[in-house]
Amino acid sequence: MYRKILLILILFVFTISSYAQESKTTFGFCIKPIFPSSFFRTGAINFSNNTIQYGIKQFSGFSGGGLIRRTINSRLTLETGLLFVKRNYKMSIQDSSFVGETNFKIVGYEIPLSANIFIQLGKQFYMTTALGASVDIFPSDISTYNANDKYFLMYSARTHKVNTGVIANIGTEYRTKKSGILYFGFNYHRSFSSVYTTFIEYYPERNYAIPPTSKAKATLQGDYIAIDIRYYFHDDAKKKTKLQE
Repeated sequence: MYRKILLILILFVFTISSYAQESKTTFGFCIKPIFPSSFFRTGAINFSNNTIQYGIKQFSGFSGGGLIRRTINSRLTLETGLLFVKRNYKMSIQDSSFVGETNFKIVGYEIPLSANIFIQLGKQFYMTTALGASVDIFPSDISTYNANDKYFLMYSARTHKVNTGVIANIGTEYRTKKSGILYFGFNYHRSFSSVYTTFIEYYPERNYAIPPTSKAKATLQGDYIAIDIRYYFHDDAKKKTKLQE
């Protein structure tokens, strides 16, 4: 079902672009500090097995990359791009006499596809809201262990190599006459399914040859909220027209 929705959105982009009278293409880039939230399914996860307590907590991360904006008219644009996304985590293990922690990260790529609607607030200021879909790509599974203190093994497996989700934006942009477009806003990304399943084995004897005392697993979601900062390069339509003539 999600693939069908994504296909419909892609067809929608090309159909509108083909018939638009004021179409032009603008390139830009974005930087997005991303944050987890219990309200958005990415709060701390606590679980246990055989009296051993486990915890996985997500911290702030980073997203950034290039964007392509297709202007349909003064109120509507379509946008896509390629973004790098890094999510940061801390895993903890606790028994009656020991507490251990380790950090790990999940790296992925995001291809957003959104329709943006603009409301003019002033001569050069615009408020914008956007809704669309996202294709999330995760290159590999992740294996984590401590070579010096062999008390755990952790393996995080991708739920899917390619995931899908929904994205929503709200923000304000300032359109300069010659220096491009500056945008500041907020972004919400919600995955349609979990992104990774993490499996943990605890070895209190510090010896991987001895079977683990406890095994546990947790599901990691791909949702986040972000501060969205963008810059779009200036598009000199008059100069392009002269070159084409």
